[in-house]
Amino acid sequence: MFAWNVVSPRLGVTAKLTTDGRTVLRASYGRFHQGILTAEISPIHPGVTPTTTTEFDPATGGYTRLISVVNSNNLQVDRGMRSPLTDEYSIGVDRELGRGFSVALAYIYKTGRDYVGWTDIGGRYKEETRTMPDGRIVPVLALANSTADRRFLVTNPPGWSLRYNGLVMAFEKRQSNRWQAFGSYTFSRVVGLQAASGTNAAGAQSSTLAGDVIYGRDPNDLTNARGRLPNDRPHMFRLMGTVEMPRTGLRVAANMQYFSGKPWAATAQIILPQGDQRVFLEPRGARRLSSQSLLDLRVSRTVVTRELGRVELLLDVLNVLNNKAEEGLATDNLYSPNFGRPTVFTDPRRAMAGVRLQLGRE
Repeated sequence: MFAWNVVSPRLGVTAKLTTDGRTVLRASYGRFHQGILTAEISPIHPGVTPTTTTEFDPATGGYTRLISVVNSNNLQVDRGMRSPLTDEYSIGVDRELGRGFSVALAYIYKTGRDYVGWTDIGGRYKEETRTMPDGRIVPVLALANSTADRRFLVTNPPGWSLRYNGLVMAFEKRQSNRWQAFGSYTFSRVVGLQAASGTNAAGAQSSTLAGDVIYGRDPNDLTNARGRLPNDRPHMFRLMGTVEMPRTGLRVAANMQYFSGKPWAATAQIILPQGDQRVFLEPRGARRLSSQSLLDLRVSRTVVTRELGRVELLLDVLNVLNNKAEEGLATDNLYSPNFGRPTVFTDPRRAMAGVRLQLGRE
């Protein structure tokens, strides 16, 4: 069907910036190609069951109005399809400030292109508008020829791409004086257009057509589609540490995380000649889920016995702050009564007790 012959170079440099060896510069470049995924071409197999879409016809009182029939006859693969690729650049400085304590600063830049997606090469579309219940005017592309004329092509649609900028600051305090800690803050931004750009607020970011993804077959899918990608989280903060309590044998560990909420946008279901289409009314990132602040604690104590060996008693308390941030919505349809209503939340505060047994002697 097609062949990819690709080159994926890697280059890394480490340089000592000070004579004491405590300041190090690191830089790297890499090109990463996607491999051939059978899930992206499996719908074209002649053994795949055709998918017929119909809509309700008041004249017959049933779903008898034919919208489309998708089978291997109207699905094609571009024989000249290119391998999706990502170029990644990074530069950073590590500095040891004292014995067992270091800080780091790094900048990461990524660009991706030639992502695989769907496009309609047989349908002819004309520009029209639709008036929404709140009076806003939405531009749409209405099918001008028959639905049987549509031909869906797996190819490298123009404009499908990714751009990532990230700045990472981190510190590490290695184990000494009964305690250790690690922390980092990441400021980032990822924008583009991929197969997952049409997903909902809870959807994952993916650059492939794996599964039943049909995003892009209708040109209205691309309205306001370019923007923040599904996993874009501008602010991420992590702090982890452990402390050994003197004269008690107790070890206390904590893990604190803060994440910006995932981006989403309002949509509308619009009736068009080719069927009922979901159209973005605003770019992804115009709205966000609530940010999450998650704190997990662990208290442990190790007991050594002749009979059992090492026995470690554990008590974990997860989501100590009982953060209730939403992770999914009932619908992003602006004109639905359930618009923006949360349906999935972070797991509540919970405690777990455990015992870890190590038999034998060290």
